Amino acid sequence: MKKAKEKKPRDMQVLYGAAFGFDMVRRVKPVHFTTGFFASLLGQHYRAELLNNVVAFADGKEMAGKYELKELHPILRDGKHIGANVSLRELHVLRKQLRCLANNDEAVFQIYGKKAGFGCDYSTSAHDILTLAKDNDGFSGHFVKAVLEQSADGQWVLEFAKRCMNERFATLRQAFQPLIDPDPIDIDLATRYETRFGHLETKRLKSIANRMTIQTAALKTLCENAEAMFASETRLRAIVIGLCIWLFRYVIEEGLGEDDECVLLVDYLGDSASRMRSQSRWSYARLREAITASFKRFHNEGRFKECAEAWQYVEEKRNGRPEFAEFYGTLALRSGLAQPRASRVSAKHFELQPDTLRILLLSVLHEQEGLLPISDVLQRLYETWNIVFGGRSDDGELLSRLGYRDLDQDHDLTPNFNALIDMLAELGLATQYSDGLVMCHSRARF
Repeated sequence: MKKAKEKKPRDMQVLYGAAFGFDMVRRVKPVHFTTGFFASLLGQHYRAELLNNVVAFADGKEMAGKYELKELHPILRDGKHIGANVSLRELHVLRKQLRCLANNDEAVFQIYGKKAGFGCDYSTSAHDILTLAKDNDGFSGHFVKAVLEQSADGQWVLEFAKRCMNERFATLRQAFQPLIDPDPIDIDLATRYETRFGHLETKRLKSIANRMTIQTAALKTLCENAEAMFASETRLRAIVIGLCIWLFRYVIEEGLGEDDECVLLVDYLGDSASRMRSQSRWSYARLREAITASFKRFHNEGRFKECAEAWQYVEEKRNGRPEFAEFYGTLALRSGLAQPRASRVSAKHFELQPDTLRILLLSVLHEQEGLLPISDVLQRLYETWNIVFGGRSDDGELLSRLGYRDLDQDHDLTPNFNALIDMLAELGLATQYSDGLVMCHSRARF
């Protein structure tokens, strides 16, 4: 006999809103977050049904309605979205290519028809490809946008993001142009947010903005570098990853108490049996558990007065541990902060993907600064993002004080730091001179 699904209180979303400002009972991929962020920023989205008909399919699976090739072909031909001489076979090949472009984030699904899907998010490329079928981000995108509005640097970042999305000649936008709806649909995410979570007080937003001042300034630096160095799609990718890391850092800031310290201990040695890997895994798990435990502190502070039933459910049914692990893991993995990506591997550790390392460097090293000693870069990465590689003079003492054990400077930390230098050199972002001096630079040099 099938076990009945446990009924949760109606105010569970309010609980998460009171804790961190948005719903965290979900796997929020960067594309989900980005859809919510830009829909809130622009105040509009597009139905994008024809685009969805073309790109939302899977080989070998039965499709119905306008998703079926035989029914889709005359619609596109008669509407002059494709040439009159394009055959069924050629259309199939074409839509496979377009699917790869639209579904880079693996979030494209069939959402129009008798049985509507559960949402669809396209790889971010332009404002008129933006569609919001469902709030898959739990309103995290709207929340971050609302916080950024509270500071001058944050407002600059938002204007930069808006310019990127409105780029007229973006390559992907031109690829999808024949399938794009001409008319946008207005959307008011602030009202939808308030319906779910209650009023988002300006006092709270300003408090968060003040505590995230350093990280928001780093986002602005990233955007300034991206504007000077990258093409439009690459700029968008940079701001998306940067915003996801900002969100991850905010959750840390909000979740840990004032006297708590944390580090993201990055392992670059590549040895799964090493002490660095073991301690990096502990860093990942320790941070996740600390943030999970923060809900009890929030309760003691009186945050959950408006959602007492939900907190009682969490205490009694979940031993005071709300559902948080999927959100934490997905954000860390998909933004490139943690590895391995494979879901079957339960033990994760902090190891920056090359693209993420580049973006983090560009957030703390401005183009106009030219060359900067790697010691200064490491200090900025720690002060801004809590990231530690073992290359600062006091990293060993810091890690020991925080409870990291058995890490030797010569056999663990220094080799890990050298592996970081090798990675930066491969990316063209660091130069090691004959006297051992290592200098970092924002523009790649080979």
